[in-house]
Amino acid sequence: FFFACLTSSCLMDLSPKRPSVLAALAVTLVTVAVVSYELGAKAGQDATQMVSASTGVRPLVTPSTSAAAMLKVKSVQTATNSDWKGAPVQQETVLVAPEHMKQELYIPTDVRQHQSFASKVLAMFGMASIVAGVFAMFASQQKGSEWTPLNDNKKWAMAAAAAPNPVYKCSTSEGDFEVELFLDQLPVTAANWMDLADSGFYNGIHFHRVIPNFMLQFGCPFAQDPKDPRCGTGGPAPKSTFKANLELVGEQEIERNVQGNIPDEMEVQISNEPFTLSMANTGMPNSGGSQFFINTVHNDFLDYWRDDLSPSKHPVFGCVTDGFDVVMKISGLPTDDRDSPVTPVKMISVERVN
Repeated sequence: FFFACLTSSCLMDLSPKRPSVLAALAVTLVTVAVVSYELGAKAGQDATQMVSASTGVRPLVTPSTSAAAMLKVKSVQTATNSDWKGAPVQQETVLVAPEHMKQELYIPTDVRQHQSFASKVLAMFGMASIVAGVFAMFASQQKGSEWTPLNDNKKWAMAAAAAPNPVYKCSTSEGDFEVELFLDQLPVTAANWMDLADSGFYNGIHFHRVIPNFMLQFGCPFAQDPKDPRCGTGGPAPKSTFKANLELVGEQEIERNVQGNIPDEMEVQISNEPFTLSMANTGMPNSGGSQFFINTVHNDFLDYWRDDLSPSKHPVFGCVTDGFDVVMKISGLPTDDRDSPVTPVKMISVERVN
């Protein structure tokens, strides 16, 4: 019983899986039942030692030295007899008391055998509980790594879930707005954006594509000149590297490819809802770099898991948290035949505020 209870506690502490806890509880309950039966049988046998012979029922007692001494037994014999119901009982042990007590105490052999069987059952469940506890400890240790999301191109810090996501203030020629980056869910994509913002990459770039009731696109280095025909085709320097923010992500260094692009992070299903930030790409896998767009309506056909709507795959990595009116103001500006604002909208600076 002690081992079963101890094992139950270990299972509840070490294993988060409900079946293991239920299994431990079942082992404990069965063990309690066996122990209760054993104790109940022993209590009943002890009580029968006090039964008087005058009742006509021969009491059943345990052949212990203390019982024999209490009854002043003068001899111990083995004989074949019948029980109080008349059924034959083979090889009974008969304790013959002094003559003045005028009673015989019968101890059927099958009772002793039953007690031995119950003890074996108790031992079996005790051992089973110990084995289950050891197995649970090993299983919980092996499964521990599954609770921390890891893959080949990122490392998560243990405190990622508790720390706040970074927030940046984007100051434009049309006003300011703030964005939160989902560093806790898309660490590579968010860290790439943070590296570019912190290095001043986005400062001085213009919004090169604005489509009402759709989105605002930004981030091409060629858009330093809003009239450059290459606007929308540029990105970070090839083979450049960056590190994830040390507050939330491990110190793994990530290298952009020869086109300056980063790996796609299509693991968390965040829809392209209004005011979310989403990665722009060429339509090919792993072709995102510095360009992104701000959705102004719900563009669910751009969700990477919505193959039923379009082949486009654009993961969301942040959202606007303040300055929604500024975003909508830019969205409503007149544009030319290239969807570029007639009056250029310049990003003056991007600075972290938390």
